[in-house]
Amino acid sequence: MKNRTKAPRTGRAPPSTPEATSNRPPGRGTANFEPQSENITGNCAIEDTSKQAVVELMKIIRNQDYLRQLLSSLNYNYKESPLSELSNEDIRNGFSKLRDIARSIYKLESSDELPNCRTSCRKEHSTEYYSSIPHEFLRKPHPVINREDLVAKELELLTILSYMKDMGEDITIGDEEVIVLSRNGNEFLHVERYLNQSHSDGYRNYEVKDIFRIKRRGEAERFKSFQSSNSTSKSRLLWHGSPVTSYGGILSHGLRVAPVGDPQSGDLLCKGIHFADMSCVSTEHCHSDSTGGEALLLLCEVEVGESPLEIFSSSLKTGNVTNKSNKYSTFIRGRTGPTQWIDAADIHESLIGIEMPDPTCDPSDTSYPYAPSNYNKYICYNESQIQIRYLVRIQF
Repeated sequence: MKNRTKAPRTGRAPPSTPEATSNRPPGRGTANFEPQSENITGNCAIEDTSKQAVVELMKIIRNQDYLRQLLSSLNYNYKESPLSELSNEDIRNGFSKLRDIARSIYKLESSDELPNCRTSCRKEHSTEYYSSIPHEFLRKPHPVINREDLVAKELELLTILSYMKDMGEDITIGDEEVIVLSRNGNEFLHVERYLNQSHSDGYRNYEVKDIFRIKRRGEAERFKSFQSSNSTSKSRLLWHGSPVTSYGGILSHGLRVAPVGDPQSGDLLCKGIHFADMSCVSTEHCHSDSTGGEALLLLCEVEVGESPLEIFSSSLKTGNVTNKSNKYSTFIRGRTGPTQWIDAADIHESLIGIEMPDPTCDPSDTSYPYAPSNYNKYICYNESQIQIRYLVRIQF
């Protein structure tokens, strides 16, 4: 590794030099988990620990114990159908059966008006769903999926399985650029502050293990194209949480709108991609109880628009309602949220023009005390609205 002198601490990262970018990792689908010093830039010198940080990240993502515990918590029968035996066709069939159940719940078929028909149809569809996606319920029969919340839970499982199936032998972390931030740099400290200042008093601070600045090939161009096609643009720096075992697929292929690989189900099952301006909301989606408190969060630039559809609670039909309202994102108001927003350029110069909550101001009560949700939530329905900026490894 080349010797480097330590750069002075400033609020901005110096521009990368040609020498620092000429040897970037090859494109998608290649294994490049050991970044060379020439490929890493930042506002402070990168030490040998950068390589170890990436190695540790790979261990977390590929941890088979974490995988089994997560799938077990979601009642998936891993022993009967290991991921290697679960096909993409099985997952598509699962989405299809959930769509049929959702249609029954919303009474979209004439026969659904008859209680006996509704019950028998949902039972039949549930049985067919379990035949495609094996489940195991300890000392209990397989429940009939007859409520919206049960459909949503199974949709979460299928989304996680889809990301896991996307993880091949090779994982690409930011196939254009991956930078391990120095713990002493302003960029690291600003991201850490946003993380720990954007949760409620009931949460203790998270221990930040590593922060990676990530640039996925083609994502910036796709994002700019989406912005240019919409006259009312507003982007925010928001949190996203997923189980650690999903990140092989996420880092290689980006965040994807559920139902993954089954666009026909999108009219009823499109939950979109969820974000939050409070980190405690996103950590709830990490399933850290299956990983001994290990968790990964994404900090993303999200195009939410000047006037997203504002609602107080969501359902499986929210995506369809948003689309019919000629909106491309949904904003679910909560009782607590940021009081002021600032330009994210304080974190890094590449983030200029992106809004983020002012970390010097504590979250406070909103003017909506009767909102069902504790905190604000954002839902996007187009993958082009999202640009991954940072990956944060934390310990609860």
